[in-house]
Amino acid sequence: MIELYKGDLFIADPWPAVYIKSLDAIVMSDLHLGIEGALANEGIYLPMSISESTIRLVKRVLEDYKPSRVVFAGDVKHGFGLLNTSEWIHVRNLFRDLSEYYNVLVVRGNHDNYLGVLLSRYDVPFVERFDEGIYTIIHGHTKPRKLNEVVIIGHEHPSISLRDDVGVKYKFKCFLWGNIGGHMLLVLPSVGELATGATINIYEEERLSPLMKEVDITNFKAYAIVPGETVQEFPVIKDLVDYI
Repeated sequence: MIELYKGDLFIADPWPAVYIKSLDAIVMSDLHLGIEGALANEGIYLPMSISESTIRLVKRVLEDYKPSRVVFAGDVKHGFGLLNTSEWIHVRNLFRDLSEYYNVLVVRGNHDNYLGVLLSRYDVPFVERFDEGIYTIIHGHTKPRKLNEVVIIGHEHPSISLRDDVGVKYKFKCFLWGNIGGHMLLVLPSVGELATGATINIYEEERLSPLMKEVDITNFKAYAIVPGETVQEFPVIKDLVDYI
């Protein structure tokens, strides 16, 4: 694990998740289950194995860390409307399995419309935000009035782009960690394989979260991730300019 804060908040290396020791909780965001069905409605056809791969990743995280609690910080499903067949099947399968072994909670994301009906079958709480101890966990598509000491969000799908000495460019999902107005903010990478997001060290205008739009993130630290393999700490964003 990679410690971020006060011996209590850790990146769950090598996974796109964090572990909160005092809550014995794993936190993940942006699974975008059922993306195959949503894109098929737009004429884009993907293998059904995409969501299955995401579910396997979630289960591997939990097998590695064995928490008592699991918090999903929004966008469990991909489409904005009623659950399509792919979303229904994959969301059902995930929460049917997890609810047997873990205390599971879902924070509502902007994609999670109509999700509560399915989650209620497995007694999984579906909330607008989660506050406990020093932590506030929200999806990040809105800005709450009151925040705790440490704020954890998804929504942004942060990535960094880097160029090596011969000019080859690489893009990595990443965690972002920094200070916003006296609060510590952690932005989670997406769990969903295809949700790579905008490159935060290049495209400032593409930031999604109101929390991210209002702050200078040049002093935020990035932790690049290759899921299942490694998490690597990078310098603060302003020091990465020469490698873009």
